[in-house]
Amino acid sequence: MQRTITIFLFILITVLLVPVPSAQAQQPHPTEAVAFEQHLGSQVPLDLPFVDETGAAVRLGDYFGEQAVVLLLSYYECPMLCPLLRDGLVNSLNEVRLNVGDDFQVINVSIDPTETPMNAASAKTFTLMRYNRPNTEHGWHFLTGTQDSIQQLANAVGFRYFYDETINQYAHASGILVLTPKGTLARYFYGIEFNPGDVRLGLVEASGNRIGTPVDQLLLLCYHFDPSTGQYTGLVMTLLRVAGLLTVLIIGGSVLFMSLRSRRGTPPSGPAQALG
Repeated sequence: MQRTITIFLFILITVLLVPVPSAQAQQPHPTEAVAFEQHLGSQVPLDLPFVDETGAAVRLGDYFGEQAVVLLLSYYECPMLCPLLRDGLVNSLNEVRLNVGDDFQVINVSIDPTETPMNAASAKTFTLMRYNRPNTEHGWHFLTGTQDSIQQLANAVGFRYFYDETINQYAHASGILVLTPKGTLARYFYGIEFNPGDVRLGLVEASGNRIGTPVDQLLLLCYHFDPSTGQYTGLVMTLLRVAGLLTVLIIGGSVLFMSLRSRRGTPPSGPAQALG
């Protein structure tokens, strides 16, 4: 019995003495670095050099000046999130009655400095196959660049990401940005699916109302953009409806009150009674 107790105590002490790696000693993945920090109203550096899908040297500002711009940061050989992001954008734009190239531009910048124009060209070809508008290739731009150019652009728009060596992939936020023709950040839309109505209103607003219809202008008066959700909400319209309902109730109540008061002050009608 004593021998058993001695063995048990020895095992217990051994287990307790085994060093346990502390949480501080571990190096967790910096997932907190994956985010969109909204820089609404900020100017992106238009002089940043990149290379387009044909291998030509370009500057970011080459695609600004006249039209609003949809910008997404991803990478072309991404096996998971990025294809879903591009699909979500194309699906949304297929429902928007504005044409890429004619009304606005789309720029996809790779965050992987090792990718080449060949990767960009392949992504553009696949995207154009899914976008149901002919002769719009002049509005789609797929760029690659140096780490310095990529990082400067990412910092300017608040796009935080990192390279995970354990899985050989980039961890990054998902969403698209809408910029004005002068390169000012106007709207952030999060996720991999985008409401076509929100995207359209964002483009109309970013363009300075130079595209769209009078209906779009009316909608912009009735809706406001919620930066926390990346969506347009109908709060203003709801308030207008409530105010209209209250107005009707007040008017109706006033009419009813005046009618009742008028009846009480009027003597009853009927045949006159003879005095005698």
